[in-house]
Amino acid sequence: MQQAIHQITKQSGSNLALSFISLPKEKKDAMSLFYAFCRVVDDISDDQSSPADAKKARLDHWRGEIRACYQGTPATVHGQALQAIIRAHLIPPQPFFDIIEGVEMDLTRSRYATFAELERYCYRVASAVGLVSIEIFGYSRPESKDYAVALGMAFQLTNILRDVRYDLETYGRIYLPQDEMKAFGVTEDALRSGAPHAGKGRLFRMQYFRAMHYFQKAARLLPAEDRPHFIAAELMTEVYYRLLQKIRAAGFPSSPRPIRLGHWEKLQAVRHARARGATVNRPGLIPPARTAVWGAGFAGMAAALHAGLQGHVPELFEAKSYAGGRAHSFTDAKSGTVLDNGQHIFMGCYPACLELFSLLGVEDRLDIQQAIDVPFISPARGRTALRASRLPAPFHLLTALWSYEELSVADRLAILGFGLRLRLGEAARPGESAAGWLARLGQTPGATRALWEPLCIAALNEPIASADASLFETVLRRSLFGPRSASAIYVCRTGLSDLLLPELRLFLESIGGGLHLGEALQSVELKDGRIASATTSKGRTLGHPLHICALPWSAVRTLLPADAAPASGAAAIASAPIIALHLFTDRKLIDVPFAGFLDSPLHWIFDRSHQCTQPGQYLYSIVISAAYDLARLPTPEFLEKVWSELRRLLPEAREAAMTHHVLYKSKDATFAARPETAAHRPGPRTTWPNLVLAGDWTDTGLPGTLEGAAWSGRRAAAAFDARPAPARPLTPAPSP
Repeated sequence: MQQAIHQITKQSGSNLALSFISLPKEKKDAMSLFYAFCRVVDDISDDQSSPADAKKARLDHWRGEIRACYQGTPATVHGQALQAIIRAHLIPPQPFFDIIEGVEMDLTRSRYATFAELERYCYRVASAVGLVSIEIFGYSRPESKDYAVALGMAFQLTNILRDVRYDLETYGRIYLPQDEMKAFGVTEDALRSGAPHAGKGRLFRMQYFRAMHYFQKAARLLPAEDRPHFIAAELMTEVYYRLLQKIRAAGFPSSPRPIRLGHWEKLQAVRHARARGATVNRPGLIPPARTAVWGAGFAGMAAALHAGLQGHVPELFEAKSYAGGRAHSFTDAKSGTVLDNGQHIFMGCYPACLELFSLLGVEDRLDIQQAIDVPFISPARGRTALRASRLPAPFHLLTALWSYEELSVADRLAILGFGLRLRLGEAARPGESAAGWLARLGQTPGATRALWEPLCIAALNEPIASADASLFETVLRRSLFGPRSASAIYVCRTGLSDLLLPELRLFLESIGGGLHLGEALQSVELKDGRIASATTSKGRTLGHPLHICALPWSAVRTLLPADAAPASGAAAIASAPIIALHLFTDRKLIDVPFAGFLDSPLHWIFDRSHQCTQPGQYLYSIVISAAYDLARLPTPEFLEKVWSELRRLLPEAREAAMTHHVLYKSKDATFAARPETAAHRPGPRTTWPNLVLAGDWTDTGLPGTLEGAAWSGRRAAAAFDARPAPARPLTPAPSP
C-alpha cells in the first residue's frame, strides 16, 4: 500500500508533493498518504469519462470512509491507512469533509458570482489541506491555523491564475469572480483568446495582487515557535511564490499550456527555502490588521496598495470627492473638458510610480517618450532641443549636449566635467544651495541658464539660488546622469484623478478594504501612547489597529497635537506655489507635445488639445513653478502678462485668440525645497507605534514630486514592523 501511495505522489509532479523531501520519514509517509487521498478525490471530479452521478457516488463513498475513520473501520486499505495517521496525529474530521465538499463543488457549478463564493471553494480545496497538513507537521500556537488558511488561499489563487484558459477549455470552469470580470469588461471569449486585452490584463493583475496579499498575510501569521515545524510549508511557499512571479514576468499570458516551474527552478526554490528556514527569524513582523489610510493623494494611494501587499487590509479615506490630492483633475463647467490642476510628468527614474502603474495595469494611460527629447524656446534662438541619441549612457548625453544650440562649447565642456566629478563621488555639502554647489564645480552662466536652472525649477519647484543642493544632486544622479531609460518621460493622457481609478478601488475591495471619497479625517483620539481612534466628517469612528497619515504638511499641523514632532516639524515647513493656466485657443500654438521656455517667467507649455470636446478648439497648459511673485498678481494682469509672453515666444500666438481660460493657483503645491527645510522633514515612524507618516514632504531624500509621494507610501506601509521590510520582499523594491 505504501509503495502505491508513494507512486501516486511521485507521478503527480505536484508542488505539494515536492515539499515532502524536507520531512522525516514518519511525517513524509503520513503526508504522502494524505496527499494520495487529495489526489484521488480531486481526480474524481476531473474524470471526464464518468457521468456526474457516478462521480458523486464515488465522493459519497469517501465521505463514508472518513466517517469510518472516526467511528469504526474503513472498508478500503487506503481508508484504514488514513485512520492510522488520523489517530497518530489527532487530526479533526472537518477538514477532510471540507476537501470532499470542495471537490464536489466542481460537479455542481462552473462559475462563481463573487469572490465570497470563490473563497469558500478555495478554503475547501486548499486551506483545508493546510489544516490537515499542520496537524501532521505539528504546531503549538493556535495562530498556526490562520497561517494554514491564508497560505492555502495564496496557493489556490496562484493555481487559478496559472490555469485560467486551461480550466475553461478543458473543464468549462472559470474560477474568476463574474462581478470582477464584468468590472473589467472581460468576456469568456476574451479568456479563451490569447490576444492582448487591457481589461483582461488588469483583471489578472488584481488576482496577482490578491494572491500576494495572502502570501504576506500568511508570513505575518506564522508563529516563530512553530516555524521549525513548517519547513515543508515554507518550501511550498517558495515554490508557489516563484511560480506567481514567473506568471507576472511573462505578462499574465492566457495560454492553453499553463506556466510551470522547471526542475532547476524548483531545486533553486528548495535550496533557498532550506537556507531561509535555517537562518531566518521574523520577530519584527506584526500581525495583519485593518489599516486606516488618511488621504488619497499619490502617497496615500501607494500606501494603501502596499499595505495590501504587506498582508494588511487598508481602507483609504479622502476628504475630496476625487483621488489624487495635490495632483488631481476636475471637469471645467464651461467647456466640459477634464483638466488637471497642474501638469505633471513621470520619468523613467520614478521606480515607485512605475511600479504602481505596472501593478494596476494602467500603463496604456500614459504617453511615453523613450529618451531625452525636450524642445526649448527662447526669444533669441527660437526653438532648439535637448535630444539624446540611441547610444547607451553616458554617450547618449554627449549627443544631446552637442546638438543643444543654447549651449556654447565652454558650457558643454563644463557640464561634461560636472558629470565626471559626480561619477568620481563629488557630492553637495549639507546646507549648500544648488547655485553655490554648481558654481563650486565650475558651471558657467550659460550652462546654468540653459540647463541647470530649467531642470532645478521643474524638479524642485524652487529657484536655483535657494534650492537645496542635495536634493538637486539626487535628481541629477537619477535622471540626467542615470541610465538612458531613466530620462524617459511619461505624460498622462487621461485626467490625473483617473490615472489609477477605478482599478485602485477594485484592488482594495478585492482584499476586503475600500476607498471612501468625500470623507475627511476630523479628529484623532490618543490613549495609552497610541492612536485609539479617529473620527471622520461622516461621523464614522475608525478604531483600526493601524493608521497611515498621508496628508500634506499643512493638514498635519492642525490634525495632530501641536507639541508632537510630526505637527511641530510640519509647522516649520514653508510652501512653494505653482500656477497652471489652461488656455483654450482658436488655433494651434505648438507642433510638439510640450516645450520649455528660457529667459521667461513662463516655464513650460503642454499641448492638451486631445482633451478638447469641441472641434476646432485647442488647449494648452502653461506651467509656472516657484510662482512666488506671479501668484500675487490680479487675474487680469496675470493673463495679460502670460499672453504677452506667449506672443513674444511663439509666432503662432500672435495671430491666435484666447477663447476661454481656467486658472489654477496652488499655494501649497510642494514644500519649499530649501536647505533649511531638510531638518524638519520627518521619517515614517512617529511617537505612536500604530501611526506612520507618508507624503512627499517626509524625509524621502527626494524633492516634492509624485515619485517622492509614491516612495513614501511604499515605505510607510512597511514601517510598522520592527524591520522595515520582510526578509524576502514580495515585490521588487525601488530605492529613492
